[in-house]
Amino acid sequence: MLNTLQKIGQLAFELPQKWLDRAFGNNLNPLRHLGSMTIFFLWIVLVSGIWITIFFHTSVVGAFESVEYMTIDQWYLGGIMRSLHRYASDAAIVTLVLHVFKEFVFDRYRSARWFSWVTGVPLLWLLIPLGITGYWLVWDQLALYVALVSSELLDALPIFTDSMARNFLSVESLSNRFFTLMAFTHIIGLPIFLVFSIWIHVFRINRPRINPPRKVMIGAMLTLLALSVVYPALSQGKANPALVPESLALDWYYLLVYPLLKYWPPASVWALLIGFSLLLCIAPWLPPARKPAVVRVDLENCNGCERCVEDCPFGALEMAPRSDGEKYASEAVVDAGLCLSCGICVGSCPTATPFRTRSVLSAGIDLPDQPVAAVREMIIQSTQNLQGNRRLLIFGCEGSKQLDRFIDKETAVVNLTCMAQLPPAFIDWVLSRGHADGIVLRGCAHSDCQYRLGARWTEQRVSRERDPRLRKRVNTEQLALLWTEPWCDFANASAAIAAFRATLPEPLATTEQKASTGITISRHRLRPVAATFAWALFAASALVFTIWPRFSQLQEGNAIVSLTFSHAGQRVAECRKLSQQELNKLPPNMRKPMDCPRERHSVDVLFSADGQVLYEHSLAPSGFWKDGESTVYYRMELPAGRHEFFIGMRDSGREKGFDYSGETAFTLAEGQHVVVEFDPLGKTFIFR
Repeated sequence: MLNTLQKIGQLAFELPQKWLDRAFGNNLNPLRHLGSMTIFFLWIVLVSGIWITIFFHTSVVGAFESVEYMTIDQWYLGGIMRSLHRYASDAAIVTLVLHVFKEFVFDRYRSARWFSWVTGVPLLWLLIPLGITGYWLVWDQLALYVALVSSELLDALPIFTDSMARNFLSVESLSNRFFTLMAFTHIIGLPIFLVFSIWIHVFRINRPRINPPRKVMIGAMLTLLALSVVYPALSQGKANPALVPESLALDWYYLLVYPLLKYWPPASVWALLIGFSLLLCIAPWLPPARKPAVVRVDLENCNGCERCVEDCPFGALEMAPRSDGEKYASEAVVDAGLCLSCGICVGSCPTATPFRTRSVLSAGIDLPDQPVAAVREMIIQSTQNLQGNRRLLIFGCEGSKQLDRFIDKETAVVNLTCMAQLPPAFIDWVLSRGHADGIVLRGCAHSDCQYRLGARWTEQRVSRERDPRLRKRVNTEQLALLWTEPWCDFANASAAIAAFRATLPEPLATTEQKASTGITISRHRLRPVAATFAWALFAASALVFTIWPRFSQLQEGNAIVSLTFSHAGQRVAECRKLSQQELNKLPPNMRKPMDCPRERHSVDVLFSADGQVLYEHSLAPSGFWKDGESTVYYRMELPAGRHEFFIGMRDSGREKGFDYSGETAFTLAEGQHVVVEFDPLGKTFIFR
């Protein structure tokens, strides 16, 4: 089941990836830099947020007015910065979701990679609230909705004794201190934890890619700037607790679960969120990946050169003092818990050379399941019957697909775990010993290496930029890397291999080669257009779900009534006056004339409209000793028009009747929000 889902996901991901690869080229394909692009967008959010903070006023009135000033009066800079802040935040969610999806479908989250996967879950729990608190600060109608629903979610947790949502039902109940607190949380509090979590997320990754290529950053930045100018972010009207807007342009990237609270209780929404998070956390073990044999160090052939430590993408190797008493100072030590058995370290070992014939071929570090000696034997066996003047040997890796279909009398295939597992000396050996006339390295599609750095290290070794280097005597025209330009620019691997074969000595008629070259040139000419179109699609993805579909809080022709107040029930037992003898027995600081039991009665509330009971509940007192206030917060949707309301409350523990009651006729207008409260001084209920 899991393999089927991953294969379907791979197909869904590879289709746009191939198209973007032709539009941008391999190294600049944005889908190859999703994690680093997310961090880049967060940098944009940070810089634009600093500018917004300079002009933002942390007050009930000043919050909305300062944002409007930036958006309208200072549109040329402040408005663009606000829009850039908004769209970069949404773009970060887009790339983050794609990053998670990609890691899952390509099975890069299990085995030793579980740490990065699991530590990525808290990033979601930090990034989403970071965006949500940003919406609070605008203090428009959307911000009011977000504040109410967020508070209802928090009220469902056994943390607060009073209802947070009550603070947003009227202008009078909200203070300027709230915006100061929210500004601190959004600007300082959550970002600090977010940065720390990102550091933990990449902690066990060797050479993590924090920033995407410069051209990708420029393209993304220009795209967001263009979007900010063409479709600037606007407020949705000043927050007015007395009115409910007909509909809201909801940012579905951050507020996806909020509409569920219209139909589900908060506890169910929390169960969904926590359950989904736990599922993500345990996904690497559902089921656990097959653990291949980890690499083995052969101290007789290890000279402590440290190349394997430098090249390991997952930090599974480190140098330690020599344990066998040989002349070398150090040796490589393998952390079995971090090793993925990719074999990249084998390709970096200078002793992994197939030219050794007087002694057993054994590298200083090797894969038990596929040692270099076995690779040499596979090459010999697969190439010994090749015929023709353009014999090809294709090396494939785990990311290569269907290579066996290329096997014929002129073509042989050898499969490896990772392309960087192949030491450059093997390329020299194959060509110099005449095992083949040309070599094709068919790495992971689009240079998106299954083991992160395999494609990069292979390119640098072959181009003689990284140890171990390919010898200068090797004619690189006899070598093709099928994930780099120009070969990967062809329609498929078959065309690329055929084009490469035609370039080998004694080529046939050049019609096929010319046709392939023509394809390459035409695609290069179309690249700017294709890249522009791709960035436009990305801009649309960052915009569309921030304005569509619109969300309606209530049905047409209805209004909302909120029943909310806090009231302490009467004490379960009456106060008793202490005698002088009882007082003398108490410490001086605890001598009170009256002894009043702390526990209070529950508060029973009934609310009805036109004779129909809408709310009836017994509210337990808050506090560990059950001596606090009982709080009611309940929102209900009613048709607009005239209604006869009745509300009754008892706090004395009586079984029947009410200690306080009130009834009134009230006309609700469409979209109106009416708050029903209890006045503790007048002992009456108020509709406002």
